[in-house]
Amino acid sequence: MRRSVFLLCFLFLGFVGQASAERGDHFWLLKGGMLWVDKAENPDSLTSLGLTYGYGITERIALEIDYDQTLSGGAYDVKPPAVNIAEKGEYSMWLASANVAYRHLLFAGLYLKARLGYTYGDESRTTDNATVGDKSDTLHGIGGALGLGYLAGPLIGSSTTFELAYTLHNQDISSAMLGVNLTF
Repeated sequence: MRRSVFLLCFLFLGFVGQASAERGDHFWLLKGGMLWVDKAENPDSLTSLGLTYGYGITERIALEIDYDQTLSGGAYDVKPPAVNIAEKGEYSMWLASANVAYRHLLFAGLYLKARLGYTYGDESRTTDNATVGDKSDTLHGIGGALGLGYLAGPLIGSSTTFELAYTLHNQDISSAMLGVNLTF
């Protein structure tokens, strides 16, 4: 996991560009937030860090590749009678997705964003119950996101973009992430 965080930081610092895509533009968006898992164990929310790379097809349409990695959280504690034997553990996961994004400018740098794409990843669950054992599942499916973005460059003197998005990765996993892009 430390390798993943290092890779995200390296990519962010080395390749940051415009987050508002025009045709042919490349952009990087570093994001952080919360991820929720809707499972029978009812785990706590997870803290997540992510990176988005995008390429502008037109002024409003972009192709995006996302990577999200959970950093902490996801603890669960199930007690009888819900299960036969008490169980404690923690969830963790990584998710990668390829998306088509559409941005609709509302006014003066404020835009709405919708995204649709395919998500693939891995969900791991640790447990203290030896009879159940640790478990790892492959995740995949169609996901979508709705977001609100603001091109804040004129206010703070650079081409900074903020983006808040709610994503439904699959039927059991959703997240709310705040992203920021800085051009150096």
